[in-house]
Amino acid sequence: MRKRHLAWFFLTLFLMIPLNKAISSTELAPLLRVLIKKGIITREEAIEIQKEAQELKKKEELKEQKLETSTTPKAFKGLKFKVLSYLDYSVGQVAESNGKTKNYNRFSIKRGYFRVYKTLTPWLHGHLTLDVHQDEEGDWKARLKYLYAELRPMDLGFFTDMKAEIGMGHIPWLDFEEHINPYRCQGTMAIERAGTFNSADLGISVRGYFGGQLKDAAIKTGDAHYAGRFGSWHIGLYNGAGYHSKEKNGNKVIEGRITIRPLPDFLPGLQLSYFGLTGEGNEENTISHNYPDYRVHMGFLSYEHPRFIFTAQYFTTKGNKDGKWIDLKGRALWTENYSFFANVKPPLYFLSNWLDKRLNFFFRYDHVNRDKNKKIASHATYNLYIGGGALEIFKGNYVLMDYEYTDYGRDFGNKHSSPPVPGNNPGNEHKLQMVYQLKF
Repeated sequence: MRKRHLAWFFLTLFLMIPLNKAISSTELAPLLRVLIKKGIITREEAIEIQKEAQELKKKEELKEQKLETSTTPKAFKGLKFKVLSYLDYSVGQVAESNGKTKNYNRFSIKRGYFRVYKTLTPWLHGHLTLDVHQDEEGDWKARLKYLYAELRPMDLGFFTDMKAEIGMGHIPWLDFEEHINPYRCQGTMAIERAGTFNSADLGISVRGYFGGQLKDAAIKTGDAHYAGRFGSWHIGLYNGAGYHSKEKNGNKVIEGRITIRPLPDFLPGLQLSYFGLTGEGNEENTISHNYPDYRVHMGFLSYEHPRFIFTAQYFTTKGNKDGKWIDLKGRALWTENYSFFANVKPPLYFLSNWLDKRLNFFFRYDHVNRDKNKKIASHATYNLYIGGGALEIFKGNYVLMDYEYTDYGRDFGNKHSSPPVPGNNPGNEHKLQMVYQLKF
């Protein structure tokens, strides 16, 4: 009788130990094998005890699932919230005309994104992103960045993992590049910083993969996004004005990206991309009273590895989304631009396992020429240099420090959307920057 009481006592302790997976009756738990060895219970009793423990565990899990389902309000089922913010401290000089510069020293919140995701059905999802920013008067305001319905149709042979966005959605390029270059918190990517377009617009688009997903993409390349085995694609029709400009014409802009992963089994991180768009600028010019042409052609090479990232891109554009890059006759200017980016995670496991693969060093160089054919200016250029380091302290939460220097040509207007200004002679810019990327 005493042995029976001891058996049930040890059974109680055994049930308090979490079971990660069911164990067959012939693979007894170590505790039960000890009880058999000491003669407290027989092997048959041990098998019976283990079966009862497994059945009890299954009942408890089922009860928890039912409780969670019954207590979760219907409106919150399939609902997720996320926050992404760039908390910045910068000190430096900003360029002004006639070789002058203006000093600054400030804390700022570069961006504060509040994201809402909703699964309505397996084939229908919704997405909302609010973009909190500070206007020129210093007020903090929230504007709409994304608001779209996402349809997920069935695979069509080689075309897999498709998603269609209807509403204020992603344009085909920047979300792709920003998942290769992880430092959007430092500043915008090369083509957006040059003033060509921004990352979202009103319209409709479809994207997907070629040939299914690359197996173990995160392990092989360090990135699980846009993980098509043979590449990915994205095509869309948009207003063309961008997410924080009003549509001022009836023109629609066609945009598309195609990315090929040529050697998924030998060089899974290597991808070759082309992006293009065609349409008209959003602003009617006051010279010819037409909407200027708006064209983009970009070639992009990228290589991703868990230890390093390298990208090289060349893009030429005719005009921009705002329709302000025009010559003296109101015709859109051709631009010529290129950019290089590298990121390295040095092996530091001999110093600290925690530090290894968390500490990054990066470098970027952009060259922008806003008047390729010298229609109104011969030195409408800038060269941008960025170098620094970033420490990932927890799942997308980075502390970043960098130095940025911009060398302007004498005919450059400003960093954003203005046309060249002959003889403007802007001063050079530099800044020392520290950013905390908050993500949860």
